[in-house]
Amino acid sequence: MCYHNAEYFVIFMSLQFGIDVEEEQLGEESVLLYKEELDENLVSEEMFSISPEMVLVHSCVYNNKEHEWLVCVASDADTNQPLFLVCLKNGEKIYEEVLLRDEGNEK
Repeated sequence: MCYHNAEYFVIFMSLQFGIDVEEEQLGEESVLLYKEELDENLVSEEMFSISPEMVLVHSCVYNNKEHEWLVCVASDADTNQPLFLVCLKNGEKIYEEVLLRDEGNEK
């Protein structure tokens, strides 16, 4: 499954939070970061430990009248293998999930 596009965001928001989002209402962005640039307030020690030196972070943002939602999926910059997902609501982390479970792939 592709973890870093608007279609996945719509499915994720529906399944995880019961929120119906139209793809047209989303903003998307991808940014390449060094591991040390990851925000330690948002990235747990477990997620940091599976991150390679370069991480591609795909983000989808959705604003409704009440809240701003931001879902970020970090992938290995070399392989595009999804590593972890972080969800923010109004700037506060409310959900995280490690997507890479194969301990043999740690870098």
